[in-house]
Amino acid sequence: MKNFLRNRFLLLPLIAMLSLVSLLAEDTPQLPEDVFPALRQILADAAEQSPKMVASNLELMVADGVLMQAKSGLYPTIGGFYQLTQARDQREDVPGTLKTDKNYYNFSLNQPLFHWGERRNSARIGEIRRQIADDNFREAYRLLAHEIRTAYLSVISGKLAVKNASFNHKLATEALQLAENRLKQGVISDGEAFPTRIAAEQAGLEVEKTEWHFELAKQDFATLTGQAIITDDQIPSEIPGLHASQEVIESLLNRFLAQDEPDTAAVRSIRKQLAISELDFKNQRTRLRPKLNFIAGISQDEQSYSTNIAQRYGLQSQYVGLQVTWNIFDGFASRGAVAASLAHKRITEHQFNEVTEQAIQGAHRASYAVALARRQLAISERLLNNAGNFLSYTKTNFERGQASEVDVNNALAGYNSIHVSTNSSRYIYLIRVSEFVSLISEDPIVDRFGHN
Repeated sequence: MKNFLRNRFLLLPLIAMLSLVSLLAEDTPQLPEDVFPALRQILADAAEQSPKMVASNLELMVADGVLMQAKSGLYPTIGGFYQLTQARDQREDVPGTLKTDKNYYNFSLNQPLFHWGERRNSARIGEIRRQIADDNFREAYRLLAHEIRTAYLSVISGKLAVKNASFNHKLATEALQLAENRLKQGVISDGEAFPTRIAAEQAGLEVEKTEWHFELAKQDFATLTGQAIITDDQIPSEIPGLHASQEVIESLLNRFLAQDEPDTAAVRSIRKQLAISELDFKNQRTRLRPKLNFIAGISQDEQSYSTNIAQRYGLQSQYVGLQVTWNIFDGFASRGAVAASLAHKRITEHQFNEVTEQAIQGAHRASYAVALARRQLAISERLLNNAGNFLSYTKTNFERGQASEVDVNNALAGYNSIHVSTNSSRYIYLIRVSEFVSLISEDPIVDRFGHN
């Protein structure tokens, strides 16, 4: 009894974990990497290896530099000059010329103290632009992840298309051989054999075309991911049957629509642009106000202390104090800058409303696209099942001697054709689901790898 209770308590955590996994699975639609686990690692590696993400990383480095420049206005500036010259002075009080060494220097520190918030606003603008760069990196990876999924499924579909085209070519070649034999026997005329020849030629051409497209798809996938060209052995033979649940999609859509503000890359970006325009407007309004700085420094120059201007002495000064600068009139340039900044701010507000509405409409459209793809998938699966039953029926009749090998081949060709069509429906459904979760920022692969 004790062992039973102990084992029972040991199983409780496992049961709870399995229940949680099941619950999470129900809340997450099936994505291509769920069907093909090898794709998940490819997506992870692409975050660093893909040429597109390498370019995005460089853009982040640019944004870091821009941020440092934006924050520089908060810190003191230190600088100056030193000048050492050898001069020939011709003085009024003595005859001839004198050779003299002259030292001039001036080193100073200038620290902004009060600029009506302009320096802080500029630094904040730099921080927001750095955040936009992060969002752009995430958005680039989001788009890349969708492209990789599409390309991977296209490669699988290409492999299946090559297999189907090769089988059809085999049947067409066998039919041509049979027709040529019948032609030699005088059973059919040359005109009657002509369609069979054309069909065989067309089937051969179709094999070449599908093989060519298949190779192009593999090359494009390698370029997109930054990896070596995938081998045929690494490519699945088909897209298997899927678990298509519209309830999960509806749940995600309702959760997206329940937000105060749609959480999409476009909305986040325009929201940050709006914050930048507001800060810029504040800065433009303070352009003509006086600014206060703290200054300190040391300098050396020449100075005349008598009515004889030729009598000069070296003068070294050390100073510390406050400096007020006030640009009182700039030819209405500030007024124009304020008007332009205000107009830009209103434009951005209008764009924000448009982008927000587009995000909501886009989510509805993407959800409906998933629903249509799911319905088409259900029909395709029924057709495939029916074709499979007919193929089994034909094979059974062949074994009983009630059907010929040609009948079996025709049934198999029909099954293969519907198989390709069903594979295409599975492909479209997975793509539509990927588009939907990506659009509403619910893509788990982006959440995991879409950051620097």
